[in-house]
Amino acid sequence: MLIVIKPAVDLIISHFRLEQNYYISLIEQATLIIILCVSATTVGKIKLSQIGIEAWKKWNKTNKIIFFVVTPIIIVIFTSIFFARVIIFLNHSELYGMGFLILLREFLYGFYQELLYRGLLQTELIKRCGFWIGTIISNLVFTFGPEHFHFYKSTHMGFVFMFCLGLLFSFIFYRSRNLISIGIWHGIGNVFVDGLGIITSMV
Repeated sequence: MLIVIKPAVDLIISHFRLEQNYYISLIEQATLIIILCVSATTVGKIKLSQIGIEAWKKWNKTNKIIFFVVTPIIIVIFTSIFFARVIIFLNHSELYGMGFLILLREFLYGFYQELLYRGLLQTELIKRCGFWIGTIISNLVFTFGPEHFHFYKSTHMGFVFMFCLGLLFSFIFYRSRNLISIGIWHGIGNVFVDGLGIITSMV
């Protein structure tokens, strides 16, 4: 349902020329996450813990250690790769307010994708089809679905990269049963790749 709803909402926002209103975009992203969680617990009759969303105190020791080790590494890697974008953003204080909204929206968008494709779709498909078939199908939808197709339709390497990254997240989620970690990591990637890209294009 959400795979169809989000592009439809984006189309409406574009039709009324609201895509430059970053408050609207941020509200849209937060609302989609809430809809997913409410639908999962009410319609799907599942607990959020079943799709890897748990309070910090319920995380096991391994997941906590991995989160604290991997997260700074990811931030350092992305900062190194997109250092020029970071400097441009920091040197334009007039963009801080709008920039914060853009970065937060992109972060939530990354978390939304993990919740939809890994937490819900992958979990259900593995339950019905087994690990390998369920993981591959969910990752194919993630890679070639509306979230990424319009970005990478001009380059095959974009799809290859996205599919491999999706498989990595799929395996991590399956082994750790922790959606929050990969949601945060995906969100961090979106912040640097998409968020800072949008901001620096305004300079």
